[in-house]
Amino acid sequence: MKKLLRSRNTGLIVVLLILLAAAKILTPTLFTKFMLINTLQNNAIYALLAVGEFVVILTGGIDISIASQLAFVGIICTKISCANPGVPGIVFFIFSILLGALCGALNGFLVGYLHMVPMICTLGTMYIYRGLAFLVSGGEWWFAAKYVDSYRWWAIGKVFGIPMLVWWVVLIMIVIGIFLGFTAPGRRIYAIGTSRESSAVAGIKEPKVTFYAFTICGAMAGLAGMLNTANYAIGYYGMAESFEMTAIAICVLGGTAITGGKGRMDGVALGVIIMAVINSFISMIPGMSVWQKALQGGIIIVAVAINYFTERSAERQALRERGALI
Repeated sequence: MKKLLRSRNTGLIVVLLILLAAAKILTPTLFTKFMLINTLQNNAIYALLAVGEFVVILTGGIDISIASQLAFVGIICTKISCANPGVPGIVFFIFSILLGALCGALNGFLVGYLHMVPMICTLGTMYIYRGLAFLVSGGEWWFAAKYVDSYRWWAIGKVFGIPMLVWWVVLIMIVIGIFLGFTAPGRRIYAIGTSRESSAVAGIKEPKVTFYAFTICGAMAGLAGMLNTANYAIGYYGMAESFEMTAIAICVLGGTAITGGKGRMDGVALGVIIMAVINSFISMIPGMSVWQKALQGGIIIVAVAINYFTERSAERQALRERGALI
């Protein structure tokens, strides 16, 4: 019970219950089946980006180019699909993952092997990918009439009444969670985020781990690009602007240490749900939508502060227990 009370996720669940209670009182229509599914579907793209960002943050890095990667890959998939309507949707599903992984690999090479500062490096590639998205699109916009059903099914097709986009998020969270928690490559990601010096002594090759962490992040951003255009049936070079900030907010809210080495996929999942409830809750209250970004910024600050005090408390408790043993 003591361990449960100290758990970061316990606090998140309490916050979520408070939000749901407030939403039930102020916006009862949020709890209809249609609205709940719609809320999950509208926030699924943030979840995909958050999963990729989570992997990079665990290494002690950060990737602020993911939204631009989303736009770049999404535009390419859209342009090819609309020009070749006979190509099956699964081709673009796989292609988006591979192209996104290639974009992420460039970031991984620059950060891992050339030792560039992650934020500065991805700031540069953020503008590069956004510029490439504009060049590929030529400033053109694509709307619903140009998208074929086989392309859109990968996001809006339903299984047991739930959109495929939501199912993909659940599946990916499970797969990446298992990869990070129960495989040697995944544990190495945690290791370099915890201590680069200790991991180097243990024989872990930091450049290699950083490279594949950014590659995974890029793959998630690329898939999000294809699914975003399939979900909303719209494609333009400026889509998903500032989505990277929401993804980072979700990770931090879910208990991921921004310095790396600490965090769990279940925490990220809770962060996604809380952010989804907040976004839907705010949008349904008249006059409150203008406060959405401000509230997200406040959430980041509060979450970072909570993480800091939680870690300090854990460190003090560990010192007390060590002293008692001595």
